[in-house]
Amino acid sequence: MEKEIEHLIHSDEVDSVVLYRLPYKSELEVIIGKSEELIYGVNEQVIARKGFVFEPFDNVQTKGVFISESYSYSYSYLESGLKSILSSIYITTQENNYFDSAYDVYSQQFDRMHHAILDNDLDKVILSRTMRGPSLSGIKVIEFFEELTKRYPHAFVYAINTPTSGLWIGAGPELLLKNDGKQMETVSLAGTLPNTKEWEWSNKELEEQQLVTEYVEDVLLKHQVDDIQEDGPDTIDAGQVKHLCTSFSFESALVNGNHLGLLYELHPTPAVCGMPKEEAHRLILDTEKHDRNFYSGFLGPVGDRQYEFYVNIRCLEVFKESSTLFIGGGLTKDSEVKKEWDETELKAETLLSVLKNI
Repeated sequence: MEKEIEHLIHSDEVDSVVLYRLPYKSELEVIIGKSEELIYGVNEQVIARKGFVFEPFDNVQTKGVFISESYSYSYSYLESGLKSILSSIYITTQENNYFDSAYDVYSQQFDRMHHAILDNDLDKVILSRTMRGPSLSGIKVIEFFEELTKRYPHAFVYAINTPTSGLWIGAGPELLLKNDGKQMETVSLAGTLPNTKEWEWSNKELEEQQLVTEYVEDVLLKHQVDDIQEDGPDTIDAGQVKHLCTSFSFESALVNGNHLGLLYELHPTPAVCGMPKEEAHRLILDTEKHDRNFYSGFLGPVGDRQYEFYVNIRCLEVFKESSTLFIGGGLTKDSEVKKEWDETELKAETLLSVLKNI
């Protein structure tokens, strides 16, 4: 098996690898294939092919990636061959050009965004920051991925490596859009608290979640979706934090035929962008000093016009000698800068607590 894998990796047939595990599933999957740039995002031709989509926050600034599936394996089948895959494909993006977000810079960005909310220009906007972390060798990538799957059964866990995107790893709980050919599903996710019994939902989190739920409802109605099954809000476990989540399901045949229009109406979600979306998106690009790149984009497997896309939160990008963690939080009129900063510190622990133990 290992020789077979090595021969495959050193051929021109493939240049990318994806490891992933769907939420609440036991199977870990591996896709090996050839990467292609997504110049104008996901289209019908892409989702008709078997492979994996990796789409950024803003596909004008950053091109997405499609990995056309050459080979697909169960993780357990490959076993030791995985080490050969990652040591051979591992692409060392030279240097981390991100910086640790300083509190004073974060505070200035918070003030600008919060004033926009208080001036009634927006209802909500997400402010993100970066944090420098350690680098990971090929074998450590495998250990990190495996540990994330154990710790966070609720999450979409992945490690992806392509020549254009570099190496990214993450574990996020937010479904963007799923289509199994018959049923479609999405969620509204908002509100964050420490994941302990002592912390209970306040009006701030409940109102934030209701705003997002109403946004999703409006998008579905705009696409003439009928007979929507809505459940929640429920509390979902997201490692060191918990969120409020409302689930939506409906028949794919009831969408007005433009499934991908619905996808890009939902992306970027209010949980990573804000509302109104266009104004929040513009304010983020004008305010944040770092490029979000693939953080707060979406990703997932596709094939036969079926797909399962998740929002790329709780993630890090790996460089030759370091890594960058991306974390963010939703600002509303009731937000306070110190509490928001502390929330990002807590969210970072989802990945940092695993990194410290591998």
